Amino acid sequence: MNAYILRCKPHSKNREQEFLEGRISIGWPCGKSLSNKSREEIARAYEGLTETSVSMISLFVNMPVNSIVLTPSILDKSLVHIFKTVSAYQYDVDADNDDVGNPHYVSVELLKTVARNDLPPPVIRSLSGARKTLSQISKHYDILDEFICAGFEIEPTEHLLNTGNKVEALNVLYELLTSENEEIRLNAAMGILKYEQHL
Repeated sequence: MNAYILRCKPHSKNREQEFLEGRISIGWPCGKSLSNKSREEIARAYEGLTETSVSMISLFVNMPVNSIVLTPSILDKSLVHIFKTVSAYQYDVDADNDDVGNPHYVSVELLKTVARNDLPPPVIRSLSGARKTLSQISKHYDILDEFICAGFEIEPTEHLLNTGNKVEALNVLYELLTSENEEIRLNAAMGILKYEQHL
């Protein structure tokens, strides 16, 4: 079974609401459908694109139904949305332009929105290390499936818009967790832990 981490900013645009409404995408308009295309054919459709980008596009195009997809929230970086795919790859010709820019998509069901720190530790580590648009974490499928079935309620997404100073401060700390400076990462982690102790 398959599991992925997908950032919700395809074509450099915040698509979090689209994701929550059941449509995940990766951007990279190219003027054609990538359905049933091999990795080599995808590479030819994107002449000059890096191997890493071609690999991510190919991974998305071949994402199976019933895959688990984790998407870190942009509006509240302490939250992660958990989706399950309900369709294979689809193509939207009307979105295949530089203005819209996300013609390649998959239909999903939102299973739940959870606090990042409530996820199983191996998944948290993968989230911290995954900086690409799309990363495969299928080795964690079983523990994710168990976590999803644990009976948590879906968190209401309306509160994502009610971001106060505390949430903004936490977002800054979560951003600093990806710093290349070890001392900055350590201080950010300590700040997050200190906050959580007071919840």
